[in-house]
Amino acid sequence: MIKVAAAVPQVRLAQPMANAEACLELIREAHAGSVNVICFPLLTLTGYTAGDLLCNALLIDKSAEALKWLARRTSGLTPLAVVGLPLLKDGKLYNAMAFIKGGRVLGYRVEPNPSQRWFSGLSEGKGFSQVREVVDSGLGRRFPVSVAFPGELENEKARFKGIVLCPQAIEGRVGAHGSVTAGLAGLTSRCRCTAVLASAGKGESSTDYWYPGFAVVAQNGLSLYSSSPFCGLAVCGISTAPVPVTAAPALPMGEEGISADPFMCCDTLRKAREAFAIQCGALRTRLEHTGIRRLVIGVSGGLDSTLALLACARTLDSMGLPRKNLVGITMPGFGTTDRTYSNAVNMMKALEIEWREINIKEACLLHLRDIGHDPAVHDSAYENAQARERTQILMDVANETGALVVGTGDLSELALGWCTYNGDHMSMYAVNGGIPKTAIQHIIRYVAENELNESVKPFLFDVIDTPISPELLPGGTVTQKTEDIIGPYRLHDFFIWHFMGECRSPREISELAAGAFAGEYSRDEINRWLKLFLKRFFSQQFKRSCMPDGPDVFGISLSPRGGWTMPSDVSSALWTEDIC
Repeated sequence: MIKVAAAVPQVRLAQPMANAEACLELIREAHAGSVNVICFPLLTLTGYTAGDLLCNALLIDKSAEALKWLARRTSGLTPLAVVGLPLLKDGKLYNAMAFIKGGRVLGYRVEPNPSQRWFSGLSEGKGFSQVREVVDSGLGRRFPVSVAFPGELENEKARFKGIVLCPQAIEGRVGAHGSVTAGLAGLTSRCRCTAVLASAGKGESSTDYWYPGFAVVAQNGLSLYSSSPFCGLAVCGISTAPVPVTAAPALPMGEEGISADPFMCCDTLRKAREAFAIQCGALRTRLEHTGIRRLVIGVSGGLDSTLALLACARTLDSMGLPRKNLVGITMPGFGTTDRTYSNAVNMMKALEIEWREINIKEACLLHLRDIGHDPAVHDSAYENAQARERTQILMDVANETGALVVGTGDLSELALGWCTYNGDHMSMYAVNGGIPKTAIQHIIRYVAENELNESVKPFLFDVIDTPISPELLPGGTVTQKTEDIIGPYRLHDFFIWHFMGECRSPREISELAAGAFAGEYSRDEINRWLKLFLKRFFSQQFKRSCMPDGPDVFGISLSPRGGWTMPSDVSSALWTEDIC
């Protein structure tokens, strides 16, 4: 029996010496626990999400200095540690894992085919020493130790022996933990080896993804340890004696056939729980990075603002901060109904946050008068003036209170461009940006039934049952039903999944939808809404080109930085003409 460890330090982005100190603490902890081998995540000394700073000469030099400092201080410590950094050699930059032990750097393993744009590739064995063995201090035997980079783990032809260290940087997405655990078990079943995985975690940027940290150890087809979110040192004893190989569990799969609800088609409770955890984890990371301790949110009483409100409250709870640090503002306008207004106020009271009411009617009428617009003309100027007034209020209150404005718009609205440019389109952090409309009801129901006290539940359930509406036209009742205007969100989310996630053609999507929604929507209805989806998806890209930060939750992101990229002036003609 020897001991291996996955080490996930809390990183400080682009501060190599601080990260080297964090690594040293974990190495000392491992030494005290008689650990033989430690795996750290990719780019440990800089943070994986440092971006183009990884190419900066100062950061590269300081990373090399930090590695030397760390290596010297391992003198007298028994573990072999593998630490990640950007490594400059012969004028080229590499994504490297450095082997350190006993006061010195023993060698490097360099990613041979990097997917990141900053690094050069390298064929195996060209100019870099490879550490192949570690001594088992208990028996005096030697076991092969190697590093497998992310792309190599998925290679079915790859064959690993002994102990395989798997440095990673895995985004927190719904289903990721189960897939990673099963995948690593499958690797060890195929190769009859031990695998130790450590993935980037706390302290990484939350711009477009949340990195929760993963620590997984598997051997001979079995998962011996698996945890996420994770930060710290995970120690696991492994057997060095030959043992029968256990068949690895199958990767989590969806229901057979094509589901009409692809985002939430199976294991809905788990998906809702994981999605909410990602929202809260990402928001907490943003607050910790910025040092901000207060939040501002507009609460309409609709689905989107309700979910964002719940995420804000739960995030403050997790940080040990009072809910009074959350300012919820209801801003009644020309079309606000009694039902949504009452739900908004009652939810904020039940959650015991600071709540305010700011009526926007007078300000909007004054603005319309200033620009010479007749308030009797209910056009886009009339509607969008309300959205922009609300955003101005939120931003100004945030400045006044030293807070961060949390956005409420969801993935479906972003895909359709169903938001007012520089109105509800904008915020300081968008917690719902990776969640489709059809998933929001499931997540709110999960939170109501599992994470909150009874007082707020009735209002949450009524929000779920309320028709979706922008409530921008006067009338006292719901005069605008969003789905009557732009089509059913169930269809649009189906289109998003298969167009963006599966890269299918419109003709294929139409065929699949006809089967999935048989008896609910005719083929003509499906095609009509699919054409509208494509036209809006293409024409509204300019809004997504400047969308705020927010976490990818289901593996489909519209962020122009790390998700969907597309010119703002491309035509949809090729795709709309594909629909019969």
